[in-house]
This record gives sequence, C-alpha cells and structure tokens, in this order.
Amino acid sequence: MQNQQGNNAQAGSQQLDATLQALQNNDLQSLAPQAGQNIQGWISTLRNSNNGQLSGIASELERLNDSLRGGSPDAMQVQQSLRTLGEHTTRAAESADAQSQDKLRQLGQALSSAASQLQG
Repeated sequence: MQNQQGNNAQAGSQQLDATLQALQNNDLQSLAPQAGQNIQGWISTLRNSNNGQLSGIASELERLNDSLRGGSPDAMQVQQSLRTLGEHTTRAAESADAQSQDKLRQLGQALSSAASQLQG
C-alpha cells in the first residue's frame, strides 16, 4: 500500500508540474486541444484522493469541462471557472504537504492569471 501511495504522489506531482508548465506558457489557445483530457485526469485524481476538501475543485473542473465541450465555449463561464479554481487551489495549498504547497500556490496564481487573460 505504501508503494502505491508513493506512486500516486509521484504521478500527482508530475501532473501538477505539467499543468503549471502549460498554464505558465501564456498561450491559452494552445491548451484547448488537450484541455478535456487534462481536466478529466485532474477530476479523477481529485476524486480518488479521498480528501473531501478537494471535492469543490473537482466539481468546478467538471463545470469547466462542460463549458469547454461545445463548439464555442462561453468565455464568461470559462473565466469564472478559472477564477474559482484559482481561489480554491490557493486555499488548498494551505493544508497541503510542505512539498506541494509552493506548486499549488503557483497553480492557483496561474489559474487566476488565465482568468484575467480572458477578460481582454
């Protein structure tokens, strides 16, 4: 069981690194083709964590995924989801393990920044 938890933690860390790198790319349009698959991966990771605090993030990711599925996503809904995800992720960093806190704060900031980019 310990080994499986270690593998899950390593996979989660790699997923976090990849998401951070993608969002910090500042080219939101390039994220669109892979967004659905990446969002589904995060939803699965969060649901399997057995951490009730993360269910709000998973639910918001489901809303974002639904918004992105159509041919022309509702920019206001996507922006609101990204903003909410940024806030929830920043809050989740406070109770995360020391190794993940900084990355989660960065992710929260990147999500909020992505929401701001959609305004312009």
